[in-house]
Amino acid sequence: MQINRVRFWRRVYLLFSMSLGVISPLICWYMIPDFNPIEKPLSYFGVAEITAWYWNLSLIIISFAIYLNAKKSLPIYFNRLKTLRILRVLLTVSFISLFLTAVVPMNRVLLHRISASGFFLTYNFFVFLFGISRSLKYLRKGLFSIFIGSLMLLSSLLLIPFPSYGVFEIVYVLLIIFWNASLFYKRVIKEDSPVN
Repeated sequence: MQINRVRFWRRVYLLFSMSLGVISPLICWYMIPDFNPIEKPLSYFGVAEITAWYWNLSLIIISFAIYLNAKKSLPIYFNRLKTLRILRVLLTVSFISLFLTAVVPMNRVLLHRISASGFFLTYNFFVFLFGISRSLKYLRKGLFSIFIGSLMLLSSLLLIPFPSYGVFEIVYVLLIIFWNASLFYKRVIKEDSPVN
């Protein structure tokens, strides 16, 4: 009974956090109507006085959700200790990086850029490696994560035609939400199966 209650609230938190990934930029955009993602990055919301507290709090909530969602899924998909260790390290580094991106103000330019870049690189690699490791046993099932990981990497090409990180960040965030929603859905089905 206690396990079911914890599982229920964890699912509520994860669903809320995933929806927050879509809703937060829209709310911030509503609060700053002249914002243009072609000219400014989404991180502008983290420094604008009217949206800073909300944006950074949202990032902290989302960083914990991304970590929790994947952490709970890893043992379901992988039983090799070496694979689990590598994926957990990448997940932890990406979580810390996103958390620091929310906490470190943008006026500390170097530290903020290192943490943001650290998240983009390690989380991208985590998703891609998740797919590679999964495809060693189930090729078709692993291809989904490989495809999403490749799209996450290719989305960086959007930095070429656009003067700001904004469009790239929007595409990258949508890919993260899509991958996490899929991971969440599959895990819920496995957890609720009669075998478990």
